[in-house]
Amino acid sequence: ILTVQCKSQFLYSMLLGIPVAIGIPPEKFRAVLNPVGGSFGFTTSNRSFALAALGALVLERPVNLSYTYEEFIHHSGKRAPSYINGTLACDKDGKITAIEYDAGVDKGAYHDASFQLCERFVRFLGFPYNIPQARALARITYTNHAFGTAYRAYGSPQCIMTMESLADMLAEKVGLDPWEFRFRNVARPGDTMLSGSPYKEYPFEQLMLLAKPYYYEAVERARKESTPEKKRGVGISLGAYNCSNGGMDEAGCKMTLNADGTISIFNTWQDIGQGGDIGCLVHACEALKPLGIKPEQIRLCFNDTKTCPNSGLSGASRSHYMNGNAIIVTANKMMDTMRKADGSYRTYDEMVAEGLPTEFSEVYDLGHMNLKATSPDDGSGDSSPTYMYAVFVSEVEVDAATGKTKVLSLRCIDDVGVIGNYLAVDGQAYGGMSHSIGFALQENYDDFKRHNNMAACGIPTILDIPDDIFCTHVENPREFGPQGSAGCSEVFQSGGHAAIINAIKDATGVRIYELPASPDKVKAGMDAIARGEDPYKPEKYYLGEDMYDVLEELKGE
Repeated sequence: ILTVQCKSQFLYSMLLGIPVAIGIPPEKFRAVLNPVGGSFGFTTSNRSFALAALGALVLERPVNLSYTYEEFIHHSGKRAPSYINGTLACDKDGKITAIEYDAGVDKGAYHDASFQLCERFVRFLGFPYNIPQARALARITYTNHAFGTAYRAYGSPQCIMTMESLADMLAEKVGLDPWEFRFRNVARPGDTMLSGSPYKEYPFEQLMLLAKPYYYEAVERARKESTPEKKRGVGISLGAYNCSNGGMDEAGCKMTLNADGTISIFNTWQDIGQGGDIGCLVHACEALKPLGIKPEQIRLCFNDTKTCPNSGLSGASRSHYMNGNAIIVTANKMMDTMRKADGSYRTYDEMVAEGLPTEFSEVYDLGHMNLKATSPDDGSGDSSPTYMYAVFVSEVEVDAATGKTKVLSLRCIDDVGVIGNYLAVDGQAYGGMSHSIGFALQENYDDFKRHNNMAACGIPTILDIPDDIFCTHVENPREFGPQGSAGCSEVFQSGGHAAIINAIKDATGVRIYELPASPDKVKAGMDAIARGEDPYKPEKYYLGEDMYDVLEELKGE
């Protein structure tokens, strides 16, 4: 058996791809997760793993593939750059009436999850507002740029950057402040997504009201403390993300009752930094409560395709939701077998003596929810069982002499359902929010020779992250979520960058249309305003065949 040990977000996908590519049967291939963190999406791609596997096969000896950081930077995929021509309309009272957008995505040389990315553009451009009319097209192009791979909050940050910029621009046109405009238009019960499907939950009125005091206090403070040299501003944005890979999603789990009274749990919740270990432990402790099981009695046997069932991809914020439910249904199956007539539970020895099994496997799937997959033609359907939601408020200071932006505060009011472990969720929150700061202000991969290390690519340091970074959790239980929870990780990087961009506009009058908001862009805009000119605004992007012609062709088919 050829064994590959690596960092992967989807071990079983390696069984589908690598054996075929290198010419061995899948049953002769094994994938084991290395105990490392920090993937952010790129390890859904199997390229480096395949190189190692091929090397071992050819040399017939163990092979270690180790990159320099520069090699890693150039070999790994990046978030796919997106170019969006968007228009948003409202009536005289500030109620949104329509949206139109044409989105083009540069996917690089490989097709990795292209349809899923286009699906996100249908889902999140317009989310979470009530927009009665929409005309839109999302399309992919292949280039010789870095390949676009899955990346944290896959597709959502591009959409939300567009939507939340348009929301601020339209609010200004109609004479409403940004908070009020959003509050008038967030989806409420009975409203639908652009796809025509109802929203799974309607928490945004509640979240907006909780964000209101933070927002207006920050606005008042910024007006008082802003100076010609240090301009201050406040921005707000909404964010969201889904919690599954779609209506046919499923996750497997296996449990064994051991002779010493412990319980072993086997699955492939690939733990690449998002807390798979503590997530499984929390779900197992809750599910096995009737047995009085303590955390130290649970053995986590993870992430080996030889011993563990397929639990799917650790991405799309699905692991907590799908694996959590898989653990619950497996635990229930085990406890049903252990349960005696009087309601007490058999021990391991009693199970063996009665010839009862001590190993149990189950697969949880979304089939019972009858979710409709997104149509590639008209965008109808919604295949996610639930969502997670957030409101972001950012306060910035811009140096008038240099154009450099400093984030003074970043607040998030979120709803990720019932929380099982606050430390785990807070870790996701502050990590995602800090990543949004880098995404908004400095992260870039454009120059092959210059962008060859973390610093050059603009990864934020401790000095770039404000001390005033805070999140407030609102716990609205999910009907089908494990213990009422949803996923949590990717919502925290879905919209914080847009709040920062809106804050820069509030502080300086300069709207940044293309990320990152580097000092030279902001300074050029301020200089233009000082000369009595309009700041830079990009021309309409050329995205290929005319959008209306393509839509007419689709309608004709």
